[in-house]
Amino acid sequence: MKSIVGVLFAISIAPALSVAAGLSAHRYSGESYREASQRNHGDSISDADSVEISKTTPERIKKSMEKLNVKELPDAGSLQALTAQFNYVRDTRFLKTEDPNFPRRLTWLFPDDGCYARAEMASQKLIAQKFVEPKKIFVFGDLSAKTDNASSGSVQWWYHVAVIYRVGTTPYVVDPALNPQQPMTLTEWNTAVGGDQTHVEYAICSHDTFDPDGDCTKGRPMSLEQAENEQRGFLQDEWDRLEELHRNPQEELGDNPPWKH
Repeated sequence: MKSIVGVLFAISIAPALSVAAGLSAHRYSGESYREASQRNHGDSISDADSVEISKTTPERIKKSMEKLNVKELPDAGSLQALTAQFNYVRDTRFLKTEDPNFPRRLTWLFPDDGCYARAEMASQKLIAQKFVEPKKIFVFGDLSAKTDNASSGSVQWWYHVAVIYRVGTTPYVVDPALNPQQPMTLTEWNTAVGGDQTHVEYAICSHDTFDPDGDCTKGRPMSLEQAENEQRGFLQDEWDRLEELHRNPQEELGDNPPWKH
């Protein structure tokens, strides 16, 4: 039986579940990247004359990791400074719920979907902290990531997105859903999403680029309220996932997240 906190929480976010508007990153078992992309887009992804989607979307300008221009990434100054900001977006319970004593963090413990919502919230909160404005990194392909936060031990995506900086000439990705301990180098992130096992391609985009349908060069700014609503659409999924794994959501989503142990 769920705790009272869990019941109240479920009631508080139920209306938000229909609000999430970003493209789902989930890829079904046996489904290819191309099939998942077309399932989300219909025929528009291959329509060169489409007026609905910009010609400079992340998916349309993607390229191999070797061809990325790392110099266009903002410099975080030092790994120490970047790690401090990583800890801030990982640990801070930004999202209010009906229980004023139980705000929630971004959904780092539900890796299946919602990367676009996490990346948007992380980006906005970093900027609000007066830290260097980030970029976003999109990756496309038959992605698969190992995780302790899924019953099968892995999750599958057709795309994934996170916040990215560089320190000197080394790109670093802020993605606690894949590594909750520290920022990952782009090479490490590539391995974590399955890039060593399958063909993947990347796009470095504006921090305002929300999902694969956004304009990579300038994006469309989203209000904090919209960003929070997008993230709230996955809060119940995260709670349910921990229960499914026979873990304690009240503890792990509260004061004792797994990375503290």
